Amino acid sequence: MTIRVRAGLTLIVAMAIMGWAGCDHYNCGSGPNLGSGCTAGSGGLSTGGTGTSGGNSIAVLAYYLSNNEVGSIELNTSPALLDTPNFVLPTLPTGYTNSGAVIAQEQFLYVPYASTSSLYAWSIDASTGALTALAGSPFSVPDAAGLASASQLTAPIITNPTGTFLFMADAHDSRIDVFQIGTSGVPILLSQTTTSIPPWNLSTDGLGRYLYVTEGNAASEGEKMAVYSINSLTGALSGGTTMAFPMWQVQGEITGQFMIGVDGETGFAPNKDFDPNVYVFSIGANGVLTQLAKYPTPSGNGPTSVAVSPNGQFVYDFNVSTTTAVDGPLDGFSLTGGVLTPLATVSGLTTPGGGFFDQSGAFLFFYASGAIGVFNIDTTTGIPSEPVQPVAVGGGAVVYPWVVTDTQ
Repeated sequence: MTIRVRAGLTLIVAMAIMGWAGCDHYNCGSGPNLGSGCTAGSGGLSTGGTGTSGGNSIAVLAYYLSNNEVGSIELNTSPALLDTPNFVLPTLPTGYTNSGAVIAQEQFLYVPYASTSSLYAWSIDASTGALTALAGSPFSVPDAAGLASASQLTAPIITNPTGTFLFMADAHDSRIDVFQIGTSGVPILLSQTTTSIPPWNLSTDGLGRYLYVTEGNAASEGEKMAVYSINSLTGALSGGTTMAFPMWQVQGEITGQFMIGVDGETGFAPNKDFDPNVYVFSIGANGVLTQLAKYPTPSGNGPTSVAVSPNGQFVYDFNVSTTTAVDGPLDGFSLTGGVLTPLATVSGLTTPGGGFFDQSGAFLFFYASGAIGVFNIDTTTGIPSEPVQPVAVGGGAVVYPWVVTDTQ
């Protein structure tokens, strides 16, 4: 699909939203795991003041992997992106191959390594952002060797919305490992399920009832999709219904009624397939999807991933430009009753490669050409703005995907 090559850098963003009382990250539906719970506020970062428009005080910590080390920067209310003070770099093994990352329960970070068949795990200090290796980390996880890698974002490791179960996809052996995550954060293998298709990307619905598995290819195009029911007590998977939707990625929304997807066909893979649409599906019995409609992207480009706002009201797609073959402008939609309506186009914004929401829904963080950036999202209208320019990280190397959490 896209001719871009990204290697050697993973970005993980940790959000600390002070004063957001009683709002759990997973219940708010941030990042790749969208859940139910609280309603997002209308805060944002002002370009001319020292606070947020919603009255919240923020501290944003961004973890990124460069030269096999995790570094960190922070976004403050000035606004400015700065190196995190006194951050100690945890050293990681060589040979990272974009194997994904996930945060559970707002306090534990997991990064699998295919090259060493291991799973690295840290606790996150809520006040400083410091990472401390969990007891026993790195953990031996043979199936990590089978995680898929492609030219675009893959999500082979995720949690359920409450962060109590961790799912890891072994595409090589068509298997999904299910781990329990207790209060210590140490992952305990509960079960292994042989899948009906090779699992490349994983996602859950907004309520964590179903696990969606998509099969892709190295060009980041979707080929097949299947759905499994998740046992709420044991995390065990059952079912495995294959569906005739060649999605590359699907994301849930807060009510658990709909899934939003893209097939990753941008016209730049060898087969030249092109699809400038975002798809909406309803969730039926046993999680089986029914396509409701498809909606052309306002930019006319082929989308590679989507982000759904924590309040379930807005959808944004990241795409590849048909004219430049690199990142295109952000596309936005409102989401009402399973219907997408394009938002007004905003010019002058950085063209992002992909991104995730913080748990308040006021910030959509993105990576672009070796840099970290952030969009303010008006949580009433969905219109984005850009309070600060992206800041190069990792020596300006390309930046891989990342996840978002509230560390309070």
